[in-house]
Amino acid sequence: DKARRTRSNQRLRKVLDDRPRRIQMLLERGLIKNASEIPADAIPIDPELSTKAGLCIPAVCYHDIEFVCTDCGRPDFWSAGSQQHYFEISKASPYKQPKRCYDCRQKELARKAKQELSPDTSSLDLTLAG
Repeated sequence: DKARRTRSNQRLRKVLDDRPRRIQMLLERGLIKNASEIPADAIPIDPELSTKAGLCIPAVCYHDIEFVCTDCGRPDFWSAGSQQHYFEISKASPYKQPKRCYDCRQKELARKAKQELSPDTSSLDLTLAG
């Protein structure tokens, strides 16, 4: 939807503006030897955010990751910007990988929400004490 794309574009502009600072920090900490190690289409990690969160990001940059949805079988990708937000802003585990496409993820979230609202009555003991 349009609002989601706008937020994504704003986040991308901010990341692009921050790219030189991130690369400089990676160089200073010895995590890379040359700025050319970060591909032009990748987002360098922010070592400060990673260490403050107690995370050990296993790579020095985020790049688009292709995967196949386990629910519907469609190919999809996890954008570098989404990864950066997921790991640095949401503070998620750096070892998580996507397994569902956006549509299937939304369906799964809706299913879980519905399940929480209506408890499973099959496990309830409906016998009356006599």
